[in-house]
Amino acid sequence: MPKCVKVAKGWEIVLTEVINAGSASDLPLGLRERNKAEKLRRLRDAARTLFIKQGYDETTMRSIAERADIGFGTLFTYASDKRDLLFLIFNDNLDETADAAFKHATAKRIFLEQLIAYFENFYRFFLPQPELSRLVLREMTFYVKGHQAEQFRDGVSRIYHHLASLAETAQTSGTLGTSEQPVILAQALMATFSQEIRRWIATDDPDLSKGLARLRRMLALQISGLQPREGALGRR
Repeated sequence: MPKCVKVAKGWEIVLTEVINAGSASDLPLGLRERNKAEKLRRLRDAARTLFIKQGYDETTMRSIAERADIGFGTLFTYASDKRDLLFLIFNDNLDETADAAFKHATAKRIFLEQLIAYFENFYRFFLPQPELSRLVLREMTFYVKGHQAEQFRDGVSRIYHHLASLAETAQTSGTLGTSEQPVILAQALMATFSQEIRRWIATDDPDLSKGLARLRRMLALQISGLQPREGALGRR
């Protein structure tokens, strides 16, 4: 049987040495999961540090593996490529942020205020790390493959679901007069948000109040429409 030496460190139990262990699969399930979680933590910290210090384009997968003290081959068990490592930094907090945003939004009564309350959580989420946020928002459009991709897509689907729920509730209450499908409304709102948060985070010193004020203006325009006169939409 493998003999494991553990060292307590705060709330963590860090595996410091495994003697005579054949492979990670030989470890008990609980220990194996903690070992995996510890490697993920080191990878996340290493990637974040190097992306900020050296820049995303200049940082190599090998340098991240070395800093995380993880074998280069083992790294690919957790991330398919460098883009995957970028999303690893954000993935774990995305669902939590979305759920908190939805809770804040449902506490408001006016649809526009619900949207601002919802999206504000994401502005605050991305603000502390503007350099990395610019990268992840740049890369997310075409992020479809990788170990972290599925979790990221699930997080984005969660956001669409929340927006559709808010829109459907507004339709039911009569606040929104459109009969368009809630999922289409969610996609339109998400498009506006995605454009605005990218524009905002791209500035040298993103200002939260100014970013939200601009977002409010764009969403208000989207909700009210351009008030078209006859013939503006052409024939259907």
